[in-house]
Parts: sequence; C-alpha cells; structure tokens
Amino acid sequence: MLALGIVLILQSATPAGAAAVTRNAAINLVDGFSQTERQSGRAEFDDPRRTAWNYLPGERFGVRLDELDAGSRMDLDALLRSVLSAKGIAKVEGIRALEAFLGKSQPERYNEGAYKLAVFGTPSGSNPWGFRLEGHHLSLNFTAPMNAFVVTPMFMGSAPFQLPSATRAEDRPLGDERDLAFALLRSLTAEQKVKAIIGANVPADIIANPATAKMDSPAGIAFAEMTVDQQKGVSALLRVFADRLRGDFADAEMKRINDAGIAQMHFAWIGAEDEAKPHYYRLQGPTTIIEFDCTSGTADHVHTVWRDPENDFAADVLRAHLKEHDHAHAPSPPSTPVPATK
Repeated sequence: MLALGIVLILQSATPAGAAAVTRNAAINLVDGFSQTERQSGRAEFDDPRRTAWNYLPGERFGVRLDELDAGSRMDLDALLRSVLSAKGIAKVEGIRALEAFLGKSQPERYNEGAYKLAVFGTPSGSNPWGFRLEGHHLSLNFTAPMNAFVVTPMFMGSAPFQLPSATRAEDRPLGDERDLAFALLRSLTAEQKVKAIIGANVPADIIANPATAKMDSPAGIAFAEMTVDQQKGVSALLRVFADRLRGDFADAEMKRINDAGIAQMHFAWIGAEDEAKPHYYRLQGPTTIIEFDCTSGTADHVHTVWRDPENDFAADVLRAHLKEHDHAHAPSPPSTPVPATK
C-alpha cells in the first residue's frame, strides 16, 4: 500500500487561509514532478477531462499512484492532508485496502496502485485550478476558482462493505454513513416514516451520477418536521460527510448548508429497514445532494456521493465570474460528463 503517513501541521484558521495552504502544497507537488509525471498528470484548467469524473474500474486521465516517485508521494500526502481530515484519509486508505482485498482474486481489474492523480491549471496566482484523485470507488475533486474552494463532487464507495476481519474504523470506511442513517430512521415515528420512506424498490445505483447532478424536488421528511433530537441526527449525518474534510473546510461546508436553508433539508429512504438487505437514503437541500446506495442482493456494496447541483467543480462561481468580467477566453463552466453505471 502507498501509505499516506506524513503528518502536516496546518497553521491557518480560516477557509481562505486553508485554501492558501492547499495551494502551496499543490505548488510543491507540481514543481517536484518529474517530466513523466508532468506529462501524465497535468492538464489545462479548461480541459474537458477535468469534469469527466467516474468511479468505475478502468482507464482514466492522470498519473498512477504506483508510478509516483518517493518525493511526489510525500508531496501528494501533504496535499491530501491539507484538505482531508484524519478521518478522510482513513476512509481513502480503507477504500484502497478493500481494493487490494478484491485484487487478490482479480489483480488485473482491482489494483490499489491504479488510482490516478490529475492537476488542472496552475496552482498559483489568481487563476483557477484544481486536482482530482480517482479510481475504483473513489473520486475526490477539489476546485479553487479565485477566492473560493469547492469540494464536490465527492464519491466514496466500498465493496465489500468491510474487510472480513474488520477491527478498525478504516476496515469499514463507510460505516458511520450507514450507522447514523439507520439510527435516524429508527428514531422516526410511524407517522414520520410514512413521509420519509418513499419506496420499497431500491434504485440500481446513485441517481446524481456523473451524467447529471439534477434531481426532482426533495422527497421524504423535511428537517422542519422533525423533533429537536431528530434534527440533531440529521446534522450528525451531514457532519459525517463534511468531516471527511479538514476542520476549516468541514466547518465552511456545514455553514454553507445551514445558510442555504437547513429547514428545507429532506431525508428520504428507500428499501429495507435492515442493514442486511438492500437500502438507500438521500439527504437533499437547496445546495446539497447526498446519496447512500447499498442495493446489491447481499447489501455488501456501497456507493456514496456528495454533490452541489449548481456548483460542482465551481461551475456557479466561474459562471458568475464570467458574467461579471465578461472574459471571452476565461475557462467555461463544466459540461455534462459521460455517465457511469455500477
């Protein structure tokens, strides 16, 4: 395994300062790239591959983790730790450990070194830039347009749900995402469940997939219709997703969700009320779609996605910037990428 074990102590206390730390970490990474790494892992910000995210096994743009030299691996570790929390890093490593487990029987298809790093644009000055770490069951996309920092879309999945001899949290990397959701569901009254449970037949996969972030109006039970304790359960579940990020970024995301209208957040459930059977849930609000999909017959294959329908890849920020400055040659907002299926 390519361990991500270098400890990076961050001094900033604000999202803007945190974004500057991330930018500096990215500068160190790309400045240290070998010629081969640069050719494989760099592209212009307006390259269409920047928004063509995917979470399936197969080929994708970027430089493979197992082809990075030792210096670049250390620089990547510092970059990831500038945006991800210790919990987030543990989830990434847990997902890759599950990939190694699958690779024991199918090494050509499942390989923990096949994850790829791609840097788009130049992480210096005021120009927009971003980077992606992606492979099977993982797509981390970070975009820094001007003074903003956008963390969606973010995909994490796992198959199996946990390692057979699981003893640590990272052995079941999406355990909290499932446990807290079941706790919330079971806290609902029978009358509330009538609103929250919107179907028995689970979808085949996440609905807000790479083909589209659009979704129908929120379904399920509204945050405003819950008790105070249930609302705390919703906030705790949202926080699990936000806490994949380092503190400043996590706090900023929770503030963004609350400011957009937490009372309009809806919790919807489809499928069984049993962890051992297929189930699905969704949190949907004005700026947020979170899905958890565990729909295989054995309920042992999980997909999660976190999206901002209007501002994935900083599309809304870039659109506003274009409108304000009328830059004829400025980078365009993302186009719709190629869809992915489970």
